[in-house]
Amino acid sequence: MKHSLRILNQRYANSCRSELLPPRKLFRWILLLSVALGYVSCEKSQETPPPAIFLMTGSEYTPNNAVTPIGGSLRFGIIATGEEVNLTNLVIKKVMPDGSSIAVFDSGMNTPGISISKTFFQSVEDTAQWVFQVMDRSRKFATTSLTLFKDPNSTWGGIWEHPLITLGYQQNTTNGQFLDPASGTVYSTDSAALFQELIDIVVYYFVDEELPSPTFSSPGESGGGIEAWYPSIATWSTKRYTKYDISVDANPIPVEAFEACHNDSLLILSYDDVWGKRKFKWADPGDVIPFLTAGGKKGLIRILTADHDPTGSLSFSVKIQQ
Repeated sequence: MKHSLRILNQRYANSCRSELLPPRKLFRWILLLSVALGYVSCEKSQETPPPAIFLMTGSEYTPNNAVTPIGGSLRFGIIATGEEVNLTNLVIKKVMPDGSSIAVFDSGMNTPGISISKTFFQSVEDTAQWVFQVMDRSRKFATTSLTLFKDPNSTWGGIWEHPLITLGYQQNTTNGQFLDPASGTVYSTDSAALFQELIDIVVYYFVDEELPSPTFSSPGESGGGIEAWYPSIATWSTKRYTKYDISVDANPIPVEAFEACHNDSLLILSYDDVWGKRKFKWADPGDVIPFLTAGGKKGLIRILTADHDPTGSLSFSVKIQQ
């Protein structure tokens, strides 16, 4: 029995020794392991870096901690780059003191970098943190921000009021189709080009989704769609772009509030740039439509009548910041 145990013990010891590597082979294994670990480390260090974003500085841009009166312009210059992959999204939002946030700009893209300027306008909040965030195709983010304050001495501004304006649609030969909302002046197709630097509003009529659509637009309607109705605009050197807040379809502004408004308080509070679109379709009597001109003036349109024929017209009231 003891003999058998010695044999087994000897075999076990030989087995253990047979599994030990000679020094030369052990060195090779250590070298290979070191190379492998170095490769993994290198792979980690070569992971795609996040994008970069920063704000331009200078007299034309709004600086951090600026104090601005209500309705005053806020101008931001934004530069962002994707280090190795393209940028896919830019979001600008306001974070209020209570922690709530409002997205004022959200744009998709597919580009190595951007350099843009955006203009917004000081609202009624006392303070807000403006956050600028960019995302790349790897879903990595870069963020920068600044804090802005409302001028405590701000007062509501004056407005121009035009109780009745009539614009014709594209086949109307009696009424003009182009409007300078500040003065209330209406221009016809053949004379509008002479005053293109003043014109912010254009109307036309078409059937959209099988529904009659009296439509508000502007000479600068993105994509050139307005030129389908007014081809002469293609030759204009100045094409002012007006945005219309379509959120009033779900949250209408009372007509009574429009009629009672004689300063720019309601105009400023009503317009939400998140919902600002290049046209307002399906305009109906009773609608009150907020808009923002290329010159940064906010206004309200109250629809009075709206024909459903390309030879017809739209009648409305306008109130716009001075």
